[in-house]
Amino acid sequence: MVGTAVALDGRALHLETVGDRRQPSPSETRRQLERIVTSPTFQASARRKALLRFLVEEALAGRADRLKGFTIAVAVFGRDETFDPQTDSIVRLEARRLRRDLDGYYVTAGSRDAVRISIPKGAYAPDFECRDVAMARGAPPSGDAPTYRNWLAIGLLAGVFFAVLGWLGAGLLESKSWWWSDGGESTVTELPRGPKIAVLPFRSLSDDPEQAYFAQGITDQIITDLSRFRALFVLSMQSTANDQEHLADPQALRRELGIDYLLIGSVRRDEDQIKILARLIDAESGTILWADSYGGEVTPSNVFAIQEDVSHQVSGILASHYGVIAGAGQTEAQHQPPTSLSAYDCVLRYYYHQRFLEPEEHARVRDCLEHAVLVDPDYADAWAVLANVYAQEYRHHFNPRPELYDPRERSLAAAERAVDIEPRNPTAQLMLSNALFDRLDLAGFKAAGERAIALNPNDPDSLAHYGMRLVFMGQWGRGLALVTKAIALSPEFPEWYRSPRIFYYYQTGDYERALGESQAREVSGLWRLLFRAMILGQLGRKEEARSAIEAALALRPDVRELFWDLARVWNVPDPQIEHMADGLRKAGLAISPAPPAS
Repeated sequence: MVGTAVALDGRALHLETVGDRRQPSPSETRRQLERIVTSPTFQASARRKALLRFLVEEALAGRADRLKGFTIAVAVFGRDETFDPQTDSIVRLEARRLRRDLDGYYVTAGSRDAVRISIPKGAYAPDFECRDVAMARGAPPSGDAPTYRNWLAIGLLAGVFFAVLGWLGAGLLESKSWWWSDGGESTVTELPRGPKIAVLPFRSLSDDPEQAYFAQGITDQIITDLSRFRALFVLSMQSTANDQEHLADPQALRRELGIDYLLIGSVRRDEDQIKILARLIDAESGTILWADSYGGEVTPSNVFAIQEDVSHQVSGILASHYGVIAGAGQTEAQHQPPTSLSAYDCVLRYYYHQRFLEPEEHARVRDCLEHAVLVDPDYADAWAVLANVYAQEYRHHFNPRPELYDPRERSLAAAERAVDIEPRNPTAQLMLSNALFDRLDLAGFKAAGERAIALNPNDPDSLAHYGMRLVFMGQWGRGLALVTKAIALSPEFPEWYRSPRIFYYYQTGDYERALGESQAREVSGLWRLLFRAMILGQLGRKEEARSAIEAALALRPDVRELFWDLARVWNVPDPQIEHMADGLRKAGLAISPAPPAS
């Protein structure tokens, strides 16, 4: 019997046929293989592409049962008959990375592909299947037919037409459609709007020339990870690696290529010890903006894990929204009037605002971004962060304009516009996830959040936003793991990254650790003050809690009356809100019992 069911395919929900599922023919499978390996969104290295080709061709030749670790190591990775999978984990590691690459492809460019190639966990033989992707959530529309998102946006536009018209003015009539897409695929050739960074091949300083492969692997991985950050224009200098003297002159490269930054590094491996040095240079001045070193013991079984770990750290520190490169731009943008800022500068100013979440700056950032999307209506990042600015009117009651619009509707429409422009943009998917969370569409929230993580698993902001909401919902294991990774990858992270860990320690009764997290840095946000007060209340330190309560009341005099509403915004279960209210009562802030949920 044939029917339909909701299935989780990669990280995208869709309807699929249950029962008689047709297998693709060998020619269909080979065409799909070529589509994958030639796609610019398929992030696999050349070695993993070779692995995928080998696995597919062996399976099509009827030799799937022979796809064992030893066979693959010899055929693909150049190992000999002495290969021991117990001490050399190259096949397992590269297969795991290939699964991740395929997942990322199928939630982005491949979301509408009719054939899926996958590698089941615990095996190397690939699976091939035909898919019904007509209902794939988040898939880019094809043709000119109106999509579900089109009609939803049109409905929203009709509901708030006069308010929006007054806000946008005549410029709306002269610009491209704001709230719906034109039905076409978003271009994959659009260049980033952010700074340009050139990555020079890391130099091997080891005596053994065969160790150069490790330096090459580090370079490849860093280029791949940096490229996942959509605000960066990443140039690989691998093809001209022999001209080291010329490439080491950042100012010459700036004149020739227009680069803003140059990343250089070296690798020294002596027996079982390795040391990696990396430096970021300002191409205009030639000054070193950042430098760090990484070292440790290397074995055949951890060599690729070291490459991956170092690359994740370097890319997070340099390219995240609170990293070294963005920090310089945010400081400059903060000291300019919003009317003089470019659309990219407005996005930078948004991330500066996110550090402190102050109502006055929120209003300035909102004005800046609303102007930005008028003059640059196809800038997905500006639409995405504007969606979160609108949502802050709902979550934090920052500068609300209820006479003009419902902030949750406006947030969702802006996020959907960002996704329509650039479906593979992790920030767009993240802000869509946040907007769906605010509307209590928790299935949609998770689907979009997982897409954001798959598109860039090393973006601290995506990890923190999505992880925080999972923690508040009670999904502590997954949520805390994401938040902890975000903190590790972003040394200059905003203090709100700590809120999920404070919440978790408090809810599990570990009040001392919760207090330690809340006091890590002195901040004055409403929730940090309330957390500190409730923790001290549970510890019986009422006098110490008084200053936090007074500061919280200065920020929100109506916090007693609104406490339940403020917490329910974050989808915190009522028993956990009651536990929080209990701590505040013990600290001296009278919180009423739970009102009926609206």
